[in-house]
Amino acid sequence: MQSHFLTWIGKTLDSRYEIKSILANGGMGAVLLASDNHLHKEVVIKVPFLRNSNHFEELIQRFKREIHVLSILEHPNIVPIMDAGFFDEYPFLVLRYINDGTLRSKMEKARLQSNAYSLENFLHWLPQISSALDFIHSNNWFHRDVKPENILFDSNYNPYLTDFGVSKNLSFDHENLSRSVFGSFIGSPQYMAPEQHLGETITGKSDQFALAVIIYECISGKLPFSGINPVSIFLEITKQSVIPLKKHVEKIPLTISDAVMRALSLNPDQRFESCGDLCSIIIEELKLLDFHHDNNEYFHFHPIKVPHAPEVVDSQMVLEIQAFCLKLIASKTLTKNLYKDLRVSLAKFRKDEHLIAKMILDILDFYTMSGLIEPTNIVEIISEIKKIIPFLTITAEAGPSPS
Repeated sequence: MQSHFLTWIGKTLDSRYEIKSILANGGMGAVLLASDNHLHKEVVIKVPFLRNSNHFEELIQRFKREIHVLSILEHPNIVPIMDAGFFDEYPFLVLRYINDGTLRSKMEKARLQSNAYSLENFLHWLPQISSALDFIHSNNWFHRDVKPENILFDSNYNPYLTDFGVSKNLSFDHENLSRSVFGSFIGSPQYMAPEQHLGETITGKSDQFALAVIIYECISGKLPFSGINPVSIFLEITKQSVIPLKKHVEKIPLTISDAVMRALSLNPDQRFESCGDLCSIIIEELKLLDFHHDNNEYFHFHPIKVPHAPEVVDSQMVLEIQAFCLKLIASKTLTKNLYKDLRVSLAKFRKDEHLIAKMILDILDFYTMSGLIEPTNIVEIISEIKKIIPFLTITAEAGPSPS
């Protein structure tokens, strides 16, 4: 599919947009750089992946949703739509080209240079992005995928909110799920509020939660919920096992730390009434700091550490997990006894901080709500286990696979 869009380079869409290059490829579509031959400026062309897709209708609906949102929600800090059309049987969207990278790229640049992401930078983007979010919320829209990759900057450091493909309007959109029909999360798990993970009603406070995650990550260099898969992230968020921001950065003002932690509350009612309220507390406190002195007086940057599964897997642990899977297939239900038995058998591996053992137990906690229920979706459970141990010789339908 990506190679298909390579054939677009050099072609002109609607006798106007000459494709120059591919800026990005994602799971849902491609982002292309083009030259607008009418306005003589560079623009962005956004195209969904459609061919050979088993989820054609959902992809089309997401794309139509983004076009609709951008056409009605005009705000100085939302990337504006310029045009839309069809080419080679693909719908496309034309957006202003915001040319100075994302918040993520600026955070990564600071990390790679072992520097701080300056607290002063918040003064230049947090009020504007908070305003954009409050604006869409006042129109009964919710973004649902607020993250550093979706905050863009132009060459004057003006920030823009982008990517409304999974946004939601409660006035006419009755979807109430955290996942799409083809199983992928609607949103990015590390930034999703608890209610979004659970498929419950979302509000503007769900986007506020995501904004608080970004602020936490910018200040500390760490994600507050850094599980290694969606299951472990979900458990961390719902158990609220987040380290207070001030413990990462001792010299950060307590007022800022407390405000971010409040916006990360499990209960939406305990968060701020708006993103602007959260922003105001942070900005007012930052204005009291003297940025003419060394920024590290207030801030120490910690590189983000992403845990990885070990290359060598303990053979005894694999045998324990395979035996569990066979019992699971035979019983057709993840009973409380099976759940308890595997926790006991993997305890020695978990005590040694074996990452895979923790991941497997996280999966069981997710599907049983920490042992409270007995799920019957065995195929899905074993599929998740095999994502962690791909060479496990088990199939949910037929037991052990042929060697």
